[in-house]
Amino acid sequence: MTKPQTDEPILYTGQFKHGVDESRRVMVPAKWRPRSGRTQFVVILWPVAVEDYLLVLPPDRWRALLENLKKQSLSNEKVAALERVLGSTSASLELDKFGRLGLPDTFAKQVGIEKEASLIGRIDKFEIWNPAKCEATGTADKQTAAEIVNQITL
Repeated sequence: MTKPQTDEPILYTGQFKHGVDESRRVMVPAKWRPRSGRTQFVVILWPVAVEDYLLVLPPDRWRALLENLKKQSLSNEKVAALERVLGSTSASLELDKFGRLGLPDTFAKQVGIEKEASLIGRIDKFEIWNPAKCEATGTADKQTAAEIVNQITL
């Protein structure tokens, strides 16, 4: 008897540029896909109120976010506002059998994704960017990372 196939935690590392087809589908790198082939990702317009790119959360990160929200008081209006924004600017998407994510039209338009997309690994999640915006942000990111690296215990 064989053991059921389980997915190892995936490290979302690296940077990739992929074409986007007419149906707004973008290929997720093979090393970022679970072995089981199918998974539900939650895609959020990010950052909140700025919406420069799409933040893609795998199921475990989305569950952790929901658990944090559940711990908050129902009467906390700031948390309620965050829940409304997250609820209205997120979508649950499944990889198709070829490993592509179909981006909602409104999300793709909001962040300027048309013919190409840059996918940026963020260790336990990833981002999908308009390539020109992504390139323009790279230098500032490196400067910010250089400032914070000494504050983090490595």
